[in-house]
Amino acid sequence: MKRTTHINYGNRHESGLNGRFSLVILRLFVSIFLLSGFSSSGFLSAQVVALKTNLLYDATASANLAFEVKLADRWTLGAGAGLNLWNPVKSSDSKEDLPPKWRHVLVNVEARYWFCSVFVRDFIGINAVYSHFNATGDGYPVGWAEKMIYTFGTTPAGSESSVADTRKQGDMVAAGVFYGWSWILSPHISLELEAGLDVGHAWYDEYACQRCGPLLEKKEEWFLAPKLGVNFIWQIK
Repeated sequence: MKRTTHINYGNRHESGLNGRFSLVILRLFVSIFLLSGFSSSGFLSAQVVALKTNLLYDATASANLAFEVKLADRWTLGAGAGLNLWNPVKSSDSKEDLPPKWRHVLVNVEARYWFCSVFVRDFIGINAVYSHFNATGDGYPVGWAEKMIYTFGTTPAGSESSVADTRKQGDMVAAGVFYGWSWILSPHISLELEAGLDVGHAWYDEYACQRCGPLLEKKEEWFLAPKLGVNFIWQIK
């Protein structure tokens, strides 16, 4: 009997998102935030702190949590993290049955200026993002995101490929500006909407198919991406 050896090129790096990489990133983020907050004696005890989650981000099956701290009468500083470790399994051998995948870990920091008062009415802000990602598929949310992102710059003309036909794994950084509005629903609960635009740079490995296959090439590109949020907020006085 002939023995066949199957080499799964596509999944050889994916264990990193399940193991130490994601834990190190999240622990590092939490440690930095807590140390920066508590290093100033009595700072957080005298200020307003808010915990929040982006409901649009939650809808992609990605857990996310952010913190925001009052710095001055009209200034706040925030940081957050998001994580998606889902690895969907195809229901058959058909390519059409391969579900989309957007495994990633993400960290974000931002500063806001409030026109009225902290956590009240409208604001503008700047933000910076880092993410390690592993994406493939044509459905929600991967296919939708690809249609919303405009790429330019270093990718040679004619070499563009859809994430529906390949798997892309790598890193990206981005920064941008945004505007939003916050509604107070109760003394401790608020809801806010925000929208903005980020410019970023991504570098990644592209593999031949969605779940397996050899490395095709290493790529990098610049991109423009929208920043959207529907945030549920819990304020800690």
